[in-house]
This record gives sequence, C-alpha cells and structure tokens, in this order.
Amino acid sequence: MNRTIAVLAVLALGLNSAMAQDVAPAAPAAAPAAPAATDIVVDPAAAIPTAPKQANLLTGFYATLAVIDICAIPVADDVKAGMAGDQKRLEASVGLDEASAAKAYAEVKTDVEKTTPDCAEGSADRASVDAVTGIYAAAAGGAPVATEAPLAAPVPATPTR
Repeated sequence: MNRTIAVLAVLALGLNSAMAQDVAPAAPAAAPAAPAATDIVVDPAAAIPTAPKQANLLTGFYATLAVIDICAIPVADDVKAGMAGDQKRLEASVGLDEASAAKAYAEVKTDVEKTTPDCAEGSADRASVDAVTGIYAAAAGGAPVATEAPLAAPVPATPTR
C-alpha cells in the first residue's frame, strides 16, 4: 500500500505545478516587520488555497487510469480489482460521490488526452503505467512487472570462512 501511495505521489507531482512551491527557496529575510495589530480575526469558513495530498494522489491515479484507457493497455483482473479498491478509498477520502468522481476523472482524462501520451512499448508513459500496475500485481501475488532491464546477471555469492 505504501508503494502504491509513493508511485501515485510521484505521478501527482508531475501533474501539479503547485507542488513546486514547497521546494522554492525562501525569500531573503527582510528587516523585522512592525508588530501586528492585537485584533486577530480567524475565519473558519475561509477557503484554503492548497489541495490536500489525497487530492493530488487521486489526480495522479486518475492520470494513470486515463493512460490505460487511452492506450488500451491490457490490465489483469486482479490488478483492476486492487486499483478499483484504492480508487474508491481515495475518492471517499476527498469526499467525492459517484457522479463527482466520474466528472473529475473525465476532466483529468481530457487533460491527459491533450498531452497525447506515448503509447509505444517502453515509452515514459507506458513505464509509469507499468510501474503502478506492477505494484498492484505484486500485491495480488502475481509476478511484478519489470519496468527496466536489469544491469547485469546476478553473481552467486561464494561463502567465506
């Protein structure tokens, strides 16, 4: 599950430029500001301009599903089942009902279609999908999907005495 979240987080980072603000260098320190007024007003109904992390994960998850749909990538039934379960959990965590989730997915899929994903075997888009589906395949007990070729054949260890 942690691997799934990590891969989805990586996908979400590529889709959300707002995350760049987290790593932007801070502005140089200015002279100390004058003390603020003593009356502080807190508006609990004020909108917070940042999206929750779960929303970013869901966006990345939707982008992966969109590439699968657009490229007609075959996915095993047990992988689909695992992905569907996580999709429902992510949607519930951000408060989406079925209709809102369908609308959100359609919007993300439209955005992904505009980027014209590369559906060729070995492309970066396919590698991202293979990485995600590989995690679900491993979790389902299937053999993980290799996302890149190994560097060299493993060398058997020789015991030392």
